[in-house]
Amino acid sequence: MLSFFEHYAGLFIFPVMALFLSLVFTGICIRLLPKLGYIDKPGGRHIHAKPIPRGGGIAVILAFFITLFFFALDSKLAEGGMKLFARLAVPATVLGILGMLDDRFELKSMVKLLVQILVAGIIWFSGDELRYVVCGIELPWFVSLILCAVWVIGIINAFNLIDGLDGLAAGLAIVSSCCMAIWFLIGGGNPAGAVCMLIMAGACLGFLRYNFHPARIFLGDTGSTFIGLIFAVIGLSTIDRVVTFTSLLLPLLAVGVPLFDVCLAIWRRSTRKLLNPEAGGIMDGDQDHLHHRLLRQTRKQTTAALMMYLLACLFSAVALAFLLLRDSAPAIAYMILLVAVVICVRRLAVVELYDSAELIKRGLSKPHRGVLMTMTHPFIDFLIVTCSALVSCFFMTRTLPTFQLFLFFFVPVAVTLCCSKTYRVYWLRAGLYNYWHLAIMLGMGSVVSILLLYVFKFPYLVNDYGTNHTRFVSGAMLFVLFNIVLVELERFMLNYAENFLFRKLYLQYQPVDRVLKTLVYGGGLNCRLYIGYLFSHAWGERPEELVGMLDDDPALQGFYVYGVKVMGGVQDLEEIYRKTPFDKVIIATDLASREKVDRLSAFCREHKIEITKFCLAESSDPSMFCPIAEHRDFVPGQIVPSTAVSASVAEPACLSTKKPEA
Repeated sequence: MLSFFEHYAGLFIFPVMALFLSLVFTGICIRLLPKLGYIDKPGGRHIHAKPIPRGGGIAVILAFFITLFFFALDSKLAEGGMKLFARLAVPATVLGILGMLDDRFELKSMVKLLVQILVAGIIWFSGDELRYVVCGIELPWFVSLILCAVWVIGIINAFNLIDGLDGLAAGLAIVSSCCMAIWFLIGGGNPAGAVCMLIMAGACLGFLRYNFHPARIFLGDTGSTFIGLIFAVIGLSTIDRVVTFTSLLLPLLAVGVPLFDVCLAIWRRSTRKLLNPEAGGIMDGDQDHLHHRLLRQTRKQTTAALMMYLLACLFSAVALAFLLLRDSAPAIAYMILLVAVVICVRRLAVVELYDSAELIKRGLSKPHRGVLMTMTHPFIDFLIVTCSALVSCFFMTRTLPTFQLFLFFFVPVAVTLCCSKTYRVYWLRAGLYNYWHLAIMLGMGSVVSILLLYVFKFPYLVNDYGTNHTRFVSGAMLFVLFNIVLVELERFMLNYAENFLFRKLYLQYQPVDRVLKTLVYGGGLNCRLYIGYLFSHAWGERPEELVGMLDDDPALQGFYVYGVKVMGGVQDLEEIYRKTPFDKVIIATDLASREKVDRLSAFCREHKIEITKFCLAESSDPSMFCPIAEHRDFVPGQIVPSTAVSASVAEPACLSTKKPEA
């Protein structure tokens, strides 16, 4: 028991000490800072309603460094404590002074950037002028310095930009600190870094007592930039001199939410600048940060902040899971990481994806887009195969492949794809068979690559790299899996974006009162055709959003049909309308009885709801053979009467909506 306390008591004593000091210093700052003019007034992009003291980050800085100093004096707990204190003290002092001046006088962004560059230089020189090694190549000193500056400035500003809700930056710092401390303890072999991170968590937790909604004090630039600085410096300690994917992953995901928000901001503002030259630039603020979006959805700062904390916990969990599984189960580790990235981009980058889709839509006409997509596929496929080969060879040999080894991986797959007629498919209109055929070709090409590699190069791998059968099979499975999954995923996402995603993003971006809430009646083939037509064509002045489905089959009720929930039958209209109000009803079935249609029509008349019927028909009228756009009353994006819509498939087919006869 005594041995346990000798080795691990610091993990509890020093964070508690930082917590206590932070509580005391924050209470003092709440009383003192307003007298010195450190007041954040409401207005502009600020969301608070009354003046609140800012610059409270000085309490976090004092609590952190006083505690870290006592930790550094105790050599029994961490030999690197004093070195860590010395490396952090000077840049933190410079940045703290800058933050206090900025919170008081609101300095220009260029001045702050220059000081941050100076701070990055101090950090680089204090690290014995680190020269990073990437892929076995030692970078020149000036390149290493530039990379260090980009890293430090990026993380500092990530926490600065995310500090837009009560308690948000401090709470995210606590989650990130705990994540890095856990890794330093169980796998990083860095007890000094672990205690430093826990001290940071304690200091932020004490400040959070007064900063959580409704906040009595703000961190200000003093605190947010200091928090970013600590994570930047500790993150550099995980990278050390040799830069690898694994060494980068922990600090990137530990501070994943602020960094992801910065990346989205750069993406969003760059796209909007291209769409509108008069729009603000990358350095201009907006209200589309992640926390702003959550606040608009939840309308509660507390809920929005807690959701951001949860997101940070998920980022941290993915980082720890990857690091723990990367040696024992590398394929699972990379799949977890890939799935997490896809989900985050899909769920969190709604605004950015919509802006990008709008840019593509304006910039490329459809004929040019089709040609461009067809020409781009081989390059994307070969890039994916190249990345798969590099990753797989790394797992087999623990190093990057020679050019000859790379050819064994790459050539059979590339030749198979080129000979399989996969590039004769227009993938924006691909069918299920095309996806199945592509998967078979990718699997065949990948297996041939592995077989050739085993027959001709396995003895070489064993002798020169110590590769065993387990590592070879793991790398081979990873190569086959990556090729099939990533190439198929690229094709699927392209098709999904063309047919569904752009419309969903469009609807999410529209004012609520402009979107027509629609209920579809009937879950048969006509319903499927209507949904496909709606997602592919119907945009218009009043875009329609399907909120549910009616179907009289009891077996379907409560289930999802074509991605739409069956909410009940005609007899349940009153209850459905009460729970989910709708503006329009589409009848997409020819099997409904006259009694149910009359009942549905009466309900719509009573509640002033528009009701139409979706029809599939053929016509031999020559006037229908011309393109849709030539009809006099045609409005793009709207479903129009049957006399104005035709499609040339065998005989001209007609898609229309019309009011059912009384």
